[in-house]
Amino acid sequence: MPNQEQVIEKATQVGHQYFIDHYNTEVHFTDHKFMPKDLSHNLNLSGYVTANKEVSISILIDYDTFEVQTAVVPKELLDKKIK
Repeated sequence: MPNQEQVIEKATQVGHQYFIDHYNTEVHFTDHKFMPKDLSHNLNLSGYVTANKEVSISILIDYDTFEVQTAVVPKELLDKKIK
């Protein structure tokens, strides 16, 4: 079982790649929060678009499978969605 730091590091890589693949956008994560284990095995990462710190983003990643559950993005990024 990886420790929390390893989980955060791997999830951060997955999150960065998700925003590049789906929105062609670089992001910077500034905060993380583990959801209560009895509710889900998800890690929420939040931060901003690198090119514009005013644009907040967030992503929820399952830390067992490292699959993206959902991403919260502003309308200007939704308009750029690739996939």
